[in-house]
Amino acid sequence: MAEGVLAARAARQSETTIMRLALGFLVLASICFWAMAGHAAEATTLAAPSEASGEDLYKRGYYPEALEEWKKAVDVRKDGGAAFRLGEEYFDAKVVQRDVATALKFYKFGAEHGDARAQMDLGSLYDKGWGVTRDAAEAAKWYEAAAKQGMAEAQYNIATMYEAGEGVGKDEKKAYMYFLLAVDAGFPQFANKELETLSKSLSPEDIKQATLLARDFKPVVGASEAATR
Repeated sequence: MAEGVLAARAARQSETTIMRLALGFLVLASICFWAMAGHAAEATTLAAPSEASGEDLYKRGYYPEALEEWKKAVDVRKDGGAAFRLGEEYFDAKVVQRDVATALKFYKFGAEHGDARAQMDLGSLYDKGWGVTRDAAEAAKWYEAAAKQGMAEAQYNIATMYEAGEGVGKDEKKAYMYFLLAVDAGFPQFANKELETLSKSLSPEDIKQATLLARDFKPVVGASEAATR
């Protein structure tokens, strides 16, 4: 009988050990499953071409691969930021030969897809006549698009154009507003001087109205809205 009891205990211990092993296996399998799922999601995210994925390659010195990644992002995802980076590289000629026509193509794509940096640089190309026939109206259009998105340098540039009536109708009150916005956005050095000059020609009421417009300003995201005056 004692032998039977010992055998029963041994059997129960064996069953308990098997159950513990099985439970441990299930826990381990579950951990592995969720870990693999997480890695798969991460790989999917990293695999999607974007300005950020190209920037990661660029920072690690893989310049041709970075440019290809940005081109994929433009083709596949219509990524305005990736287009801006391509325009910048083809214009600045840091890692590729300068190609102003290609830079212009990507700047236009980025600007039309709402990237404020591309809008600013495209405005500069038209303003200076670099790679295009100089066109003050087109420069003003893209400067103001970037300005409406909150870019300080663009706010300053479009303010000077409204002040002079270049590419747009002369509007000193709107110029004053944009100079105020440029100061507030971190571009005070030149904008403050222009504000002093304009304050001598504008009436107190005009200055008040321009100040209220600047106070109520809210950035507009996207080229289709921002580029509309």
